[in-house]
Amino acid sequence: MRRIYLDNAATSFPKAPGAADVMRDFLEKDCMNLSRTNGSKGTEIIEKISDLRSGIAWLLGLSTPESVVFSSGATESLNLIIKGLFGNGGHILVSSCEHNSVMRPLVRCGTEFSRIPCDRQGYILIDEIEGLIRPETKAMLICGAGNVSGAIQDIPTIARIAHEHEILLFIDAAQTITDLDIDMSSMNIAGVVFSGHKDLLGPEGTGGAALRKDIALAIEPLVSGGTGSRSDSEEIPDTLPDRLEAGTQNIGGLLALEHSLSYILENRKELKDRERHATELLYSGLQGIDGLEIVGAPLDRPRTSVVSVTSPRMDIADICELLLERYGIETRVGLHCSPSSHKALGTYPTGALRFSPGPFTTDADIGTAVRAMKEILNG
Repeated sequence: MRRIYLDNAATSFPKAPGAADVMRDFLEKDCMNLSRTNGSKGTEIIEKISDLRSGIAWLLGLSTPESVVFSSGATESLNLIIKGLFGNGGHILVSSCEHNSVMRPLVRCGTEFSRIPCDRQGYILIDEIEGLIRPETKAMLICGAGNVSGAIQDIPTIARIAHEHEILLFIDAAQTITDLDIDMSSMNIAGVVFSGHKDLLGPEGTGGAALRKDIALAIEPLVSGGTGSRSDSEEIPDTLPDRLEAGTQNIGGLLALEHSLSYILENRKELKDRERHATELLYSGLQGIDGLEIVGAPLDRPRTSVVSVTSPRMDIADICELLLERYGIETRVGLHCSPSSHKALGTYPTGALRFSPGPFTTDADIGTAVRAMKEILNG
């Protein structure tokens, strides 16, 4: 049975062409510990990692590439920001559709927060924001694109409100960094958290945070240790990115991510057009199936490729299993690590069945998925 992968919101597959070769070559031929090993490829690897920082900074309109810091992914970077800036009190605003990688650190730190309501399509009710801002409000931390609804938020307007009230704005761009059209400088955004393994088509275990330089220098590091620099001191270096990148990095993964980012920047329009086509084909096909309800963002509003569904006729977990067993279709079912999203969308506690095509999803893949759903629900 041929594998049909429709879970790109969890991680992209296939990855960028050649990304696996880059990782393999590093591990088999050039493996070294950056800024420690005096190796023959050290300078070349440092330049590649620097190119990756510059590429992320360019994509996000950040003028200081050195304040792009890498981590194991969006979750670690969100913990860095929340625990490093808001672990000692204050008040922040979040949307009602945040992921547990935001909510759990906030709850664990005891940080006071208020939720900005979202509508049943997953979009923030922007008119509600100003009424929630208090004198002690320090920041807004907003999920840029919903991992359940697919809704892409109006970041320029949210950024304007944050700037007018002199509060920091952080964007969780784990779901997509390439769809948001963020310019951190002009929008006065304090930080953007990104994942390397989703729409950047890189490997798992990569990602980071693009931070305004003053914010990067103000954050209390989440991890302290060796950086390969200023080893004569037992204090954390005050230089970037070393200050926020203690320990040995996933160098092979970052080299593969640099390769993937270059591929995306060269082919961005084509990749996005393919993904949009697959999403529209899937949405339209599922929309006409009796016994199935689509939840989240409609096609005519800004959205990602996420298409979530529920069914009053059949348990969605059973549908998920049948898709895999009978048709080889891989999806995700449940609460998607975001119970607050499901509460906002009206799908809590059952959750939803989520499809998420990617740029390499074919018309045949979508056709099989739509046919499978018809057969499962209506025989």
